[in-house]
Amino acid sequence: MPIAINPEHNDLADSVRSLVARVAPSEVLHEALETPISNPPSYWKAAAEQGLQGLHLAESVGGQGFGILELAIVVAEFGYGAVPGPFVPSAIASALIAAHDPEAKLLSDLASGDVIAAYAIDSGLTATRHGDGWVIRGEVRAVPAAAQASVLVLPVAGLDTGTSGYEWVVLDADQLEIEPVKSVDPLRPLAHVRVNAVEVGDDRVLSNLSRTLARALISTLLSAESIGVARWATDTATAYAKIREQFGRPIGQFQAIKHKCASMIADTERAVAAVWDAARAIDEAQNGSQDSAFEFAAAVAATLAPAAAQHCAQDCIQVHGGIGFTWEHDTNVYYRRALVLAASFGRHADYPQQVVDVATSTGMRSLNIDLDPDTEKLRDEIRGEVARLKDIPREERNAAIAEGGWVQPHLPEPWGRAAGPVEQIIIAQEFNSGRVRRPAMGIAAWIIPSIVAFGTDEQKERFLPPTFLGEMIWCQLFSEPGAGSDLASLTTKATKVEGGWRITGQKIWTTGAQVSQWGALLARTDPSAPKHNGITYFLLDMASEGVEVKPLRELTGNAMFNTVFIDDVFVPDNLVLGEVDRGWEVSRNTLTAERVSIGSSEPPFLPSLDGFVEFVREGQFDQIGQNHAGHLIAEGYAAKVLNMRSTLLTLAGGDPMPAAAISKLLSMKTGQGYAEFAVSSFGTDGAVGDAESPQGRWADYLLASRATTIYGGTSEVQLNIIAERLLGLPRDP
Repeated sequence: MPIAINPEHNDLADSVRSLVARVAPSEVLHEALETPISNPPSYWKAAAEQGLQGLHLAESVGGQGFGILELAIVVAEFGYGAVPGPFVPSAIASALIAAHDPEAKLLSDLASGDVIAAYAIDSGLTATRHGDGWVIRGEVRAVPAAAQASVLVLPVAGLDTGTSGYEWVVLDADQLEIEPVKSVDPLRPLAHVRVNAVEVGDDRVLSNLSRTLARALISTLLSAESIGVARWATDTATAYAKIREQFGRPIGQFQAIKHKCASMIADTERAVAAVWDAARAIDEAQNGSQDSAFEFAAAVAATLAPAAAQHCAQDCIQVHGGIGFTWEHDTNVYYRRALVLAASFGRHADYPQQVVDVATSTGMRSLNIDLDPDTEKLRDEIRGEVARLKDIPREERNAAIAEGGWVQPHLPEPWGRAAGPVEQIIIAQEFNSGRVRRPAMGIAAWIIPSIVAFGTDEQKERFLPPTFLGEMIWCQLFSEPGAGSDLASLTTKATKVEGGWRITGQKIWTTGAQVSQWGALLARTDPSAPKHNGITYFLLDMASEGVEVKPLRELTGNAMFNTVFIDDVFVPDNLVLGEVDRGWEVSRNTLTAERVSIGSSEPPFLPSLDGFVEFVREGQFDQIGQNHAGHLIAEGYAAKVLNMRSTLLTLAGGDPMPAAAISKLLSMKTGQGYAEFAVSSFGTDGAVGDAESPQGRWADYLLASRATTIYGGTSEVQLNIIAERLLGLPRDP
């Protein structure tokens, strides 16, 4: 999906996408590979008429007054179209000037499109004081769009204006020696720039622009263009996999292709989330927020986005096979753009190092969902209710919470509060800030919505109140030894008898069965029915005669899972949930319950992102180790951002499923990475299994982590689901 979430941003993206499709079709891109791009390019006037050059600039200088987030949306669409010419370099240069002084005179000409600018990220220039000004000398290599620009914003070392390192200076192109050089991407021309004793005044030094903010602006906007490339590569590979036939079938039916395309969209969506967060953080900083942590967010984006562009472009070529390696195919254009973008960030290893440095010193960026001010009245009411609940004696509090519908507030009354997405978020925030704990539902949280939706009045009254109090523990009896994630293949058999059913079968991987009073059981009631038909959903008393629970000791040595043997167990008719033979519909209800999560769940037997950052903070690692840790922190943080985007998409009326499905896939893999990193860092002590020692605790994490990419649907099944349901690739017959 694009960066945009809310309707206004989606309209902006649609508008720019339409312009890009009109002015930069495939034939224009290939023509630009062979012949020099006109200056300004043919689309420049149309973009100016749409106000794109000045989108992020103040209205007082002729701009539209929007922020870096809106500019990132535009830049991503230009990346999706691999638009040739200097638009992105000029936009970055104008953003740097505006960060120094939003009223700078030069910005008027940049906003109108009358002036084209360029920038550089690395310094090859030095300055010495000369009278009231500076004399600048040196060379900056591979400056994007330098030969097309009339002004350049270049970093210069040696300016004693109160900050360390270097600062950016605005130089006129006619003062410089500009040598065009061949670019890996002919659509993004480059030039070496030499500055031979050019004198400038203090008014040309962007002294209000910190090095940290400048690099964050540059890397965030380059990251925005990168995700445009990654999105194009993912969409194009997927489209080709749907129509290209091999061995009599579309190649998109082959699992190898499905998994490659699903991995592409997963990497892309994670990078999109990171760019969205970085742009928001910069806007917050420029609006005066002292805790935006834009440096961390921008470093996360720069760690993930260019890599996603490059890998997705490579995989797009692979999916196309030989045709993808031809000059005539568009993959050529986008792979070249991905390579030049990756180089444009400078030393890529700097960004994961920056992620580590910031995370272990000042800390990661806090993720908060800001709601409309109009909701404050509702928040005040809920805050008052939470305060009253807190005053109730602890032994009576759970009953009051359950009776008030606070346990699962999205459910209809009287079991919940019929709370919409916004109210659910406020409730979660206020219970957290008020330090009032709601009863933990565990597996029951998956079962309650089905009882509410399909249960009889008698079933609701019997099961819901004690479950909400946390007094009735549930397990889920779905998976079987021969079925696993393929529930349509289950063989547990239910035979109709007088007054109920006789059920025989075996379930496996049942979490908490040894401590559960009740179980949600799927059994086949019509063996002649195809696939998902003929399955019925039962509520099983785990104390019934014929039910035997055998804890299944895992490789950790613990027994969280169980095998459950069901031998001719009688279940009365009044414990059938929903209609007979329609159990598949009942079981799917849980997956579509309109519940909003405001934080990604991290299993208690895996290290959390915060715990991993603490481990890195306390350890001693070489540069290779710190680089690896930075990648893991960036991935873990971006997965949390993905989860928050899923929530915001729900609030905006969009489909949260892509972000949620991908967040689950990626966060489990990253959690495994935390443990692998820690244990490998101990050297020979990594063999110590004493649970009281740090080495032993991390070894336990590592052992337990193998389950996370299996339970709830293996990663391979998740990749199939993403490929088929999100990308629309054909199912394997």
